[in-house]
Amino acid sequence: MIQKIYIPTHPALFKIVNFLSYVEITAEDKLDGSMAIFPNATSNLMISLDEKIRVDESLVDTSIYASCSSTVSLRPYAGMKFMTVQFNNFGLYYLKQVPAYELHDSLLHMDLFFSASDIDRISSQLKEKDHVQDKFIALESFIKERIGLEKVDPRLYHAINMLKSEQVVSIHQLSEALCISGRSLQKIFKKYVGLSPAHFRKIVRFNRATNLLLNSSADSLTNITYECGYYDQAHFIKDFRKFGGISPSEFLKLKVHSSDFYNYNLREIDSLALK
Repeated sequence: MIQKIYIPTHPALFKIVNFLSYVEITAEDKLDGSMAIFPNATSNLMISLDEKIRVDESLVDTSIYASCSSTVSLRPYAGMKFMTVQFNNFGLYYLKQVPAYELHDSLLHMDLFFSASDIDRISSQLKEKDHVQDKFIALESFIKERIGLEKVDPRLYHAINMLKSEQVVSIHQLSEALCISGRSLQKIFKKYVGLSPAHFRKIVRFNRATNLLLNSSADSLTNITYECGYYDQAHFIKDFRKFGGISPSEFLKLKVHSSDFYNYNLREIDSLALK
């Protein structure tokens, strides 16, 4: 598998886009099952550079998965090539100013945000360019020219950074730190992120636990449970199944197949809870 990332160079775009990626499946890759991508409450634009790609139960050539809070699966095939733009937790709002809660956990066609001619144009450009770096520059330019780069509410940065910190922060502490009411905090998160602050915090905690599992031994589940702020191991397993579709112990068996761009290659996708 060939995987490359590109960090936006435009200062304003850098505020709302985490990275651009290029992924290519080669003939040498194992193609059993699916590539499963864990949720992190980001929104991801995807453009296929080959045939249509199966995302969950849909075949798409261009799509946006908005405010992802559940596992998404891609069905790989030899020669599959695609590029993505990963917006940060509130970045998608600045494409068309659609409240994020209206798009939450939805697989959307790009025509909701761009004209058909624009989609055809960027798809053709990306397929025609020979070098990956040139593809990245073209895609970055496309997004930059069509996004409403108004001033980003600084409270978003502060709130998300607090919730992503290793220190356990209550929603009450968060609203106090931002000098706003709990109701106003809820409105901000629903509008820009698409989730409540409490739901977002659960996804952050799940992702932290996942990262610890990837870098820890199998006998450390109890330590990870308490280090991530779960009440007990039963709650940890329940949350992990909810967001990841499998149990922590099942994920540990599969982590050898993990990647920076997807979480695991699940060969027998129907045998576990992932749908």
